Amino acid sequence: MKQTARVAIIVAALLFASISRSAVAQQGDPSPSDPVVKRADIYCTGYISEAEPRLDLQVVGGDKENQQNAFAQGDVVFLNKGRLAGVQPGAVFYILRPLGEFKHPFKKTKLGHFVRELGMLRVFEVQDHTATAEITVSCDAVELGDVLKPYEEQVSPAPREARPLPRYGEGSNRTKGQIVMSPTFREYLAANQVVYIDLGTRQGVRPGDYFTIYRKINSREGVVKMPDYEVAKDRDSGYGSNHWKGGDYANGASRVPRDKVKRERPEIPRKVLGELIVLKVGRTAAVALITRTNAEVNIGDFIERSF
Repeated sequence: MKQTARVAIIVAALLFASISRSAVAQQGDPSPSDPVVKRADIYCTGYISEAEPRLDLQVVGGDKENQQNAFAQGDVVFLNKGRLAGVQPGAVFYILRPLGEFKHPFKKTKLGHFVRELGMLRVFEVQDHTATAEITVSCDAVELGDVLKPYEEQVSPAPREARPLPRYGEGSNRTKGQIVMSPTFREYLAANQVVYIDLGTRQGVRPGDYFTIYRKINSREGVVKMPDYEVAKDRDSGYGSNHWKGGDYANGASRVPRDKVKRERPEIPRKVLGELIVLKVGRTAAVALITRTNAEVNIGDFIERSF
């Protein structure tokens, strides 16, 4: 009888441990169907728009404007249009701050207009010429003069099943582009950071598309530009050195010039830095999230559509 009770206790303990491990695994490992970013975060990325947003509907006042210059979630603000302009109680708007024309930093061509997304608000009272609203989502401080855009549902794409990420490779030779900026103007980027790319619906890009981030291997990688100095001249010039001062000959000279080797070699594999997924797409540019990396990513690194 004692032996049977002991066995029952052991089985129960093992069963409890198995259930606990399963629960922890479910909490720690997100399902492939989970979105890549939280619902609120996708409204806070900012974007590059082909056309400048309309400026007619704005935040023009606040309930505590005599005490504060900026407003956040929970604050009451006033709009410059009301019932006569078609504003209705319950209407939801994005809060935007257009920052002007954005030029491609490497091609110097116009890419669109850079727009910051500051949050969302909901109208709860309407007057003839004004409306009263509460800020419901706050990404950053809202100020007088920020503009509003009618709400449209935005859905974060679901991640695909994980695939091995190579460190070097030839690429797919599909749609190519560049990382042109990040919302925080950082030059050095890592996983889980948002970036802007110079591809949009004109190139057939859609939310959920994956791109490989890569860089060509050469002496000018990323944002750090290292000079490609030749330490010693080649044999054909008599071993003479333009660097060392200890004599007329450099016995450490290269067999052939470095540039000659680079000119004559076959194309070498590119360096794979990571992967990104597209979140939102405009006609000329898109917002993307870096999902994983092999190495540090820089503004200006190239991207190519993944298989």
